Amino acid sequence: MVQGPMHATATTFALDQLPPGDTAQVVAVEEGSCCCQLRCLGVQAGATLELVRTLSKGKLLILRVDGADIALRREVAATIQVAPEATR
Repeated sequence: MVQGPMHATATTFALDQLPPGDTAQVVAVEEGSCCCQLRCLGVQAGATLELVRTLSKGKLLILRVDGADIALRREVAATIQVAPEATR
């Protein structure tokens, strides 16, 4: 099961392309081996994420989800489509 449409549009892109310090809203999560674990961590359609920083030469992304910091491999982040948060 894919949560939301999995194709990128002009306003959506893969989470691994989000610059550090930026915030985005999850649009879709590709079905795969990590999908259930991501949902358990709060990474699901509608969730707001902040890319806190990258580690290991960009191979590891530290995200803030619901006040908790989690680490994802760049390959896993590439399966998550996000839309940038509106500027306040």
